[in-house]
Amino acid sequence: MSDWGTASRPVGPVHRAFGLLQLVVAADEPVGVRELARRSGLSKSTTARMLGILDELGMVERTAAGAARPGAGLAALTRRVERSPAVLRDLLRPLTAEMARVYGENAAVGIDDGDGFLYLDSARSQTAVQVADPAGLTFPFHLVAPGLMVMADWPRDRLDALLARPLAASTANSVTDVDAIRSRLARIRTLGFAWTDQELDLEVNGLAVPIRDGAGKQVAVATLYGPAYRLDALGSPDLGPALAAFVAERAVGLLGS
Repeated sequence: MSDWGTASRPVGPVHRAFGLLQLVVAADEPVGVRELARRSGLSKSTTARMLGILDELGMVERTAAGAARPGAGLAALTRRVERSPAVLRDLLRPLTAEMARVYGENAAVGIDDGDGFLYLDSARSQTAVQVADPAGLTFPFHLVAPGLMVMADWPRDRLDALLARPLAASTANSVTDVDAIRSRLARIRTLGFAWTDQELDLEVNGLAVPIRDGAGKQVAVATLYGPAYRLDALGSPDLGPALAAFVAERAVGLLGS
């Protein structure tokens, strides 16, 4: 009897290919064609043909002896899955909750979703005065602190393309002047954090810092947001550096390398 069992044996080429891929990934060391054929219940010729296709796609790679192991294409695909919005939200949920508890303000994490800044998750503080929950919502990059934080990491061509379009204002404090935004982003790159002052909603401020993986890549942004009278850059000049250090210390442990 094969390792797959009669009831679960693949019935088509796609099923066979994915079944073999699962066996290669599950193995502790490279597996030869003969052994994969035995474990899968497929013929040796079918196994060899399917492995050839998986090798061409980069899903597996072959050793000098012809054994199969996970390939670079599979690793790249796995990294994409590991950085999907749903996975990031769950990985970063403990950070979101800890930020709200430690700093006493509403906290959130989110990502650049292409068209705007998407808030993935949020945690409310225990204070009496609250602001709207942004989780699940997308806002223009230039109007929110975490959106500015991701813009600061953009390549020049993407930034130029966005700034070439008309930028909407949400309040009288919204910054839409192109030169002012460029200067602001340069300062954010230097400081490592971004503040907004009532730019999306009146009486609501935000502070954002990057969430970077072990390789230094920004994969998400952490933010505090709350009433302007208690969350303010002038009144809390040390909060930006403190939050950046706090998040950086925890991010690698949550995200890995």
